[in-house]
Amino acid sequence: MDALGINVGLLLIQFFFVALFLGLPIISLIDLAKKKITGTQLAIWVLVICIAPVIGAFAYWIVKPTAESKA
Repeated sequence: MDALGINVGLLLIQFFFVALFLGLPIISLIDLAKKKITGTQLAIWVLVICIAPVIGAFAYWIVKPTAESKA
């Protein structure tokens, strides 16, 4: 591929970052939709993931919000 002027290592690195930027927020939103979270908590997580896709998705996976049942 170097004969064509394409650096394979750089291409793989770029593909990784594009996949991270597009895939992680989508997977996070799908996982969020599967949880039984409603109301304000759901809206806040959707906004965080949509406004800051990579950082918001990482924050979502670190915090792992759960639906709290109210007694």
